[in-house]
Amino acid sequence: MQKSYDELFFQIDERHSALFNALLFDMGIEAIEEKDGGFYVRSSDDLQDIAWALQIFKDRLENFTDKKINFSFTLSKKENKDWIQEYKNSVQPIEIDRVYIHSSWHKQKENFLNIQINPALAFGSGHHESTNSCVKFIQKYAKSGYEVLDVGCGSGILSILLAKLSCIVDACDVDDLAIKSTKENLLLNSVKLNEIWCGSLQKSDKQYDLIIANLTADIIKSIKNELNERLKQRSYLILSGILNRYEDDIKQDFSHLKLVDSLRLGDWSSLVYQKENLC
Repeated sequence: MQKSYDELFFQIDERHSALFNALLFDMGIEAIEEKDGGFYVRSSDDLQDIAWALQIFKDRLENFTDKKINFSFTLSKKENKDWIQEYKNSVQPIEIDRVYIHSSWHKQKENFLNIQINPALAFGSGHHESTNSCVKFIQKYAKSGYEVLDVGCGSGILSILLAKLSCIVDACDVDDLAIKSTKENLLLNSVKLNEIWCGSLQKSDKQYDLIIANLTADIIKSIKNELNERLKQRSYLILSGILNRYEDDIKQDFSHLKLVDSLRLGDWSSLVYQKENLC
């Protein structure tokens, strides 16, 4: 083992983080850790070219969109450690009402609905406030036999929970790494989905009893029509991943639906709507 490694820490506007992380994976980076308000990349190789590529990408994206992007990074050398074990120690189980989310190196808990996740560094393990809110709302609104769509399934936590609640679950994500992560976690939990695909919800023409969109405010706004078209009458729509400052914008865009529930955890808002009338 080498005595040191390179560490790249960068911060980027929340709306562009998925795009920058996708670029890193395309450049051969295998793991990204979200922490301290930004993202860490660690490698035994020199990361100077990676940092330079991110800077160039940021500059070109600014020119293309004609909008300023807040981006900063630091490069440093660190004493080498066993980062796999370090990471395992940092990922702790979490209880969300009657759901217990844990990794493979933790034991199950009696009298809870257990979900085992081997968290890919890019997708998380249920600790984020938006995922936490979704888990709470799913327990409240999902019913056995519901046809459900999980838009932006990530590591598959929500899809797995829905399947364990005996829902008929479809899931999609535009990131093929997320699809891979979800499929791996499905096997860990011995559950199956009805359908899972890489791409947007536009690949399905079904209507659902419940749709969960744990995304970002700008993405939710961009697919609002597609979400509405895939809702059955009296069905529910859970929207999450919304920074508090964008909550009013989302409420305005979805005012044609009935707001039946909401929850704020930290800086994040989650909303539950019901489709009552033909729209």
